Amino acid sequence: MKKLKFIIILTLSSYVITAQNVGINTTTPNPDAILEISSTNRGFLPTRSELVQTDLSNPLANHVEGITTYNTVESGNYTAVSVHDGLYYNDGARWFLMGPNAIAFGDLKNSLKTADHDGWYLLDGRNISTLSVSAQNNATSLGLTVNLINANDSYLKTIKTTETIGNINGSNQTILTQANLPNVSFNGTSDTSGDHNHLYNDIYSPTQTLGLATNVLALVPLISVNVGKPELVPANLFPTNSNGDHSHNVTVNSGGIDLPIDTTPKSIVTNVFIYLGT
Repeated sequence: MKKLKFIIILTLSSYVITAQNVGINTTTPNPDAILEISSTNRGFLPTRSELVQTDLSNPLANHVEGITTYNTVESGNYTAVSVHDGLYYNDGARWFLMGPNAIAFGDLKNSLKTADHDGWYLLDGRNISTLSVSAQNNATSLGLTVNLINANDSYLKTIKTTETIGNINGSNQTILTQANLPNVSFNGTSDTSGDHNHLYNDIYSPTQTLGLATNVLALVPLISVNVGKPELVPANLFPTNSNGDHSHNVTVNSGGIDLPIDTTPKSIVTNVFIYLGT
């Protein structure tokens, strides 16, 4: 019986079966599909291959447009034609990694993860000598020759011509100086209080200098005589003149203490990782 089954299968395999479309696990394949595989608890497993680099057809003899395969190897060093684990398709000239999850060495991502994973390394400033050999080589190719970038408490920004990629710049605090204030002149006066007097106390001196008769010789000195006791004259007897409406200039201290302003916006706290491969 077993021998008969083998003969039947072998015989059928020598013929080309033609049909409008084919269904596996379904008797009514979609009319727009040449092949429909139906399952609710199993997935489709494509071919698995070991690609060499994206510009080479290996393991195919030639580039064939439309061929799809899952690559199972990772290039040891970062180059423009490196390959990574993932599903690739061929466009007739080269291989392309499929889907939005395509990654390359040097890619960055934010994550709630707290440790290295799947070729992603936490940017915590550590020495690259602590990484795997391949990750060290890839980090060096990106210009990270001594340490990884320490991304703690930092935001990502694009480069300007005077900056170096990977440098940490700026601060989350700022202190206002006079030069930072708007160039505006403020003019003002105190309130006027109309005509008014200022009172003062006046003390007269009881010591008087008396002169002699005019026919006395000029050589006779003048005589100072104490003619009374010092006495405080009431101030309201001697008011100043009113000066009309007028104002007084005033200087008021701001009361500031140069406290820095926190410029950190409301944000979600994450870790930053760089992809260096496994």
